[in-house]
Amino acid sequence: VIGRVLFRLAIRGKLALIRRGNFSRNTIWDKIIFEKIRQSFGGKVNRVISTSAPLSRDVCRFSRAAFSCLFIECYGQTECTIACSQTLNDMESGETGIPTPVTYLKLVDVPEKEYYAKDRIGEICIRSATVFNGYLNDKAKTREAIDEQGWLHTGDIGRWTPHNTIQIVDRKKNMYKNTLGINQPPLLKLTV
Repeated sequence: VIGRVLFRLAIRGKLALIRRGNFSRNTIWDKIIFEKIRQSFGGKVNRVISTSAPLSRDVCRFSRAAFSCLFIECYGQTECTIACSQTLNDMESGETGIPTPVTYLKLVDVPEKEYYAKDRIGEICIRSATVFNGYLNDKAKTREAIDEQGWLHTGDIGRWTPHNTIQIVDRKKNMYKNTLGINQPPLLKLTV
């Protein structure tokens, strides 16, 4: 119990420093906890960029505290390179930042899931020079992905946060609500 309390205090203390722009690696928390973690990764990590599926807030906070370095979350997909990225001043965990300079982004209604753009939540659509031209030899699938105005429909549900960054909150397809009301992908059944 004491170990968990100290660990939470360490993370909270390091994040407070980082929010003020202090990425110091020689605090008491580094000596007690974080130096061991950094050494297990080689001791030389000086920046982390996450471009995969959205990370949980806990993973982001832990990583920022443990590595005491820039930790930037980005949003993109195979059909479009990085469309949104956190800025150096954006320290919110679980958000993917603002649209990159060459990207237009809009949210569109998804009535079947009760998401409406007027409520600052909907399917993320991207128009950019970084969007792909289409699927090789598959015009039908390309038309499904890119509409006649050139918007790529990502299938991801995003929400504009109060400070105008995008947070990924759901998928348009392949998700269901569990008994707790939380959206999650279907479970895979493995057969041997």
